[in-house]
Amino acid sequence: MQTNKGTDLTHASSEALAREAVKILLEKKGIDVRLYNVTDTGAITDFYIVVTGRSLTHVASLSDDLCMLLAERGRNEARIEGKRGNSWILVDYLDVIVNIFDREARDFYNFERLLDQNSLVNIDDLVSEVDKKFDTK
Repeated sequence: MQTNKGTDLTHASSEALAREAVKILLEKKGIDVRLYNVTDTGAITDFYIVVTGRSLTHVASLSDDLCMLLAERGRNEARIEGKRGNSWILVDYLDVIVNIFDREARDFYNFERLLDQNSLVNIDDLVSEVDKKFDTK
């Protein structure tokens, strides 16, 4: 199942882009998805997203699917780093930076220690929205 292809993100806010990226990563079975709003911290971006893939293949697939689905909605990444190793892929949308890790790399780099935990955004509404799409009752 894919997200709504009709969502146009061409001129969307950084928050709308971040929320759509989170939904895509959840739909693609990303693990432990976290969204950080760092707008007021002086960071180089507005939002960081951190997610774990189940394997190197899944990490690559999450990156590919995210880029493809957001491009369909009018937003292309500025750059991608880490595609060769697939243990940590960074997808940069300038105002939203997505960090896709495998389990070992996420534990090793412990990227989230650099982020203020007060900037963690509650995404329960997005999890519920995605869960409803997969509910087969």
